[in-house]
Amino acid sequence: MFTLKSPAFSEGGTIPEKYAEKSLISPPLSWSDPPKGAKGFALTMTDPDVPEAFKLPHVFVHWMVYNIPASTTSLPEGCSPRGKGLPAGAKEFNSDYVTFKTPGYGAGSGGPWPPDAAHRHVFTLYALKTDKLDIPAAADVGEFAKAVVPQTIGTTSLIGVYGPAKSKMP
Repeated sequence: MFTLKSPAFSEGGTIPEKYAEKSLISPPLSWSDPPKGAKGFALTMTDPDVPEAFKLPHVFVHWMVYNIPASTTSLPEGCSPRGKGLPAGAKEFNSDYVTFKTPGYGAGSGGPWPPDAAHRHVFTLYALKTDKLDIPAAADVGEFAKAVVPQTIGTTSLIGVYGPAKSKMP
């Protein structure tokens, strides 16, 4: 079974502050048993619990990485922002952060930092039937999805929770 894990937090567990708030340190991730025929991977980290005032036409996207080689089975802690430590050929895409149009984990304002309550942060790994996606630098999140979805042959997700210490899940 295609599985995504992190030694930093368990499924549904709390994302450590080290990877949140003003941090630009991406958490370590690893995966196993991708679908047969996977030639590459793409990764997203989204927040489905953003307040209405921040809603976009799509789910709020914190991080996107694509062109991850099929031989890759993990991303080390701190491999982002801006590709420092990503596998050769992998690229980061623009996020929906406050400054927008900035690639990298926590680009713009830091890692997960919900203003209102604890939010789920969903890391989704896409196994792709291609090893290279050609996405223009000026593309938006919707165009990223249009490139990834048709090439997807399997997905796996890992959910971590982060928010103000006294808050509860929405």
